[in-house]
Amino acid sequence: MPRLIVIAAMLTAAATIAFTPAASAQSSFFGISAPKTPVALHQKLDQPVAPQLLATLEQASHRGLAFRTQPDATVLKAIPGTRLTTDGKVGLLYVGADFCPYCASQRWGVMLTLLRFGKLGGLRYMLSTASDVYPNTVTVTFQHASYQSPYLDFQAVETADRDEQPLMIPNKSQMRILNTFDAPPYVQFAGSIPFVYLDGKYELGQLLVTPDQLKDQDWQQIATALADPKSALFRSVMPRVNLLTAAICHLDGGKPVDVCTAPSVAAAKSVLAK
Repeated sequence: MPRLIVIAAMLTAAATIAFTPAASAQSSFFGISAPKTPVALHQKLDQPVAPQLLATLEQASHRGLAFRTQPDATVLKAIPGTRLTTDGKVGLLYVGADFCPYCASQRWGVMLTLLRFGKLGGLRYMLSTASDVYPNTVTVTFQHASYQSPYLDFQAVETADRDEQPLMIPNKSQMRILNTFDAPPYVQFAGSIPFVYLDGKYELGQLLVTPDQLKDQDWQQIATALADPKSALFRSVMPRVNLLTAAICHLDGGKPVDVCTAPSVAAAKSVLAK
C-alpha cells in the first residue's frame, strides 16, 4: 500500500489533500537503498547552503549546455493545461516534500534548470527521511527558496517536512492544477510527488535525477560530479535537464539567447513534443 501524507488545506473551505510520494509509485524501478548517513551530514540540516555549493551548481548548469546527447522524449509530457502566471513569464511549479527521497533527487535537476534562467537563493541543506527507501538522500529544501528571473516564475511548495509534518499549502490555482494533472490519466497515482508542471504545456513524466545516483556522496561531492563532463552523473542527468530547458525556451520565445541557442538545447528541441 502506498504511504500517504494528508494535509489540511484552507481554501474557500477546509479540504483534505492526500499526496502520494512518487517513492510509492516508482520504488520498483531503482536499486538498493542508501546506507546510513554520517552524523556530519545531519549537523547541516536546514542550514543555508554554502556559496561554494551554489557556485559549483551554476558551473554544472552551464557546462551541461555543451553536452549534445539527445534526451529521452518521454521525460517530458505535453498536457492541455492552464498558465501559471499572467505577467509574461513562463511559470514552473514544483510540488514535493522534504521527507520524500524522489523529491530529494528531483530538486538537483530542477536547480540545474533554474540556474540557466535566473538567480536562485534561500536554499537550505536537507536530507530525505531515514525511514523510507533511499534513507537520508542528500538534497536541499525549497521551503525558503527565492528566484529572480526576467523569463521564468518559479513556484515551490514543500508540503511536509522531513518528519512528514505539514509544511506548506498549495494556493487555490496550484490546487486546481494538482487536482487535474497530478491525477490519472496524467500520472499513475493521484497526488504523486515530486510534481513538476511547466506553464500548462508540459509536466515531467520521469525523474531528472534518481536517488540511487546520489548515494554515498555529500552535497559538494554531488555538485562536483554534476559539473564534471566525464562523470556518469553528468552524462545521465544533463540530457534530461536540457530537455526541460528546451521546453522553457520554446515557451518564452527563446530567451536568454545564449542558453536557448546552445547545441544541447537544439538537440533537445528536436524531440520536444509541441
